[in-house]
Amino acid sequence: SVLVARQPEFQSRWGLDAAEWGWVLFAAGLGGMLAYPVNKWFLACWGSRKMLHRFGTAGGVVMAVIPWLPGLPGLLLGMFVQGLIYNGVGVAVNHQAVEWELRSSARMMGRLHATFYVGSMFSAFVSGVLAATGLALSIHMAVVGLLAALFHRHAAKSLPRALPPDPDVAASATVRGAWLPLGVLAACHGVVESGIMGWTAIYLHQSMGAGEGTAGIGLALFAGAMALGRFGSDAVVMRFGPAPVIIGGAVACALALGVSAVTASLTLALAALIVCGFGLAAAAPIIFSAAGRLGGDVLARVFAVGAVGGLLGPLVLGQIAKITSLDAVMLVLAVVSAVMAWQSRILLDKRSGVPATADRAGAMAGVGSGDSSGSESK
Repeated sequence: SVLVARQPEFQSRWGLDAAEWGWVLFAAGLGGMLAYPVNKWFLACWGSRKMLHRFGTAGGVVMAVIPWLPGLPGLLLGMFVQGLIYNGVGVAVNHQAVEWELRSSARMMGRLHATFYVGSMFSAFVSGVLAATGLALSIHMAVVGLLAALFHRHAAKSLPRALPPDPDVAASATVRGAWLPLGVLAACHGVVESGIMGWTAIYLHQSMGAGEGTAGIGLALFAGAMALGRFGSDAVVMRFGPAPVIIGGAVACALALGVSAVTASLTLALAALIVCGFGLAAAAPIIFSAAGRLGGDVLARVFAVGAVGGLLGPLVLGQIAKITSLDAVMLVLAVVSAVMAWQSRILLDKRSGVPATADRAGAMAGVGSGDSSGSESK
């Protein structure tokens, strides 16, 4: 959020044009996409509690250093490392959430992701205000980096001991193969969510003739609906089950995007964004909760594949928009949403090895003893 809010300063400081700025964003996404082997190894060695502390501290340090990196190559390297680190932070946080769900036999992943969403929006707002005051980019990022490092250290120390790993499940061929269908599901979700976030404002402005203010409101409607939906998604999933919720939401999103693309109505387009926000709200929490119950290795894999969808989706959609039209982009997103609904059937198939409920299901397979001893994070 700091990166987006202070984009002009980044471009001015390094003399970047639009294409070079695109490569900066790509470098951060590439780091997240290639983070799987790193996350797998550290999660097995340290456990999620120590990983959260150490990766979070490292991320804060890198953030403070980024403004001082020399030239575009240095900036690209820094953003790649930052993307890799914070993908690891995400894996550790989601792993802790799965453990909480297993201990309490309840769900909280939706509220976790909602809090992240709200925090990102709040951070972007504060960053924008600080940018308006003329605060130097180097000071801004140094303060944010320091606060991030201190917060991650405090949060990691307050977390409970890890659940012991289940070696029988770790050796299960069914579980080892379950990451791929979940990964496909995560990639579809990454394409749809990043596609809507990246193309909504342009679509409303150029295809619907909306003013820039209205186009921005459309994006806010989607983000707001998703945040609200995630706060309430845990109760909905507990009531109806994960598969019906994610299937129904993806179908609703597909229909809404399809109707918006073929009717060319601004009112329907804005309504479609609200429907998509609520429809997709529970998807990521459900996917990562299911992956976490199959072990740290599966969670890290699914996280990485989801990052692939989020990274490559907007690039592919950009080529589609260039060759055809922005309406075609919305139709493609509708099709991917439909594929997402179809792929969600794995949550109903017991043979897939994917747990549909909050049972043990080998959740902590693949997690080493880094957390299980109960020692403090260091």
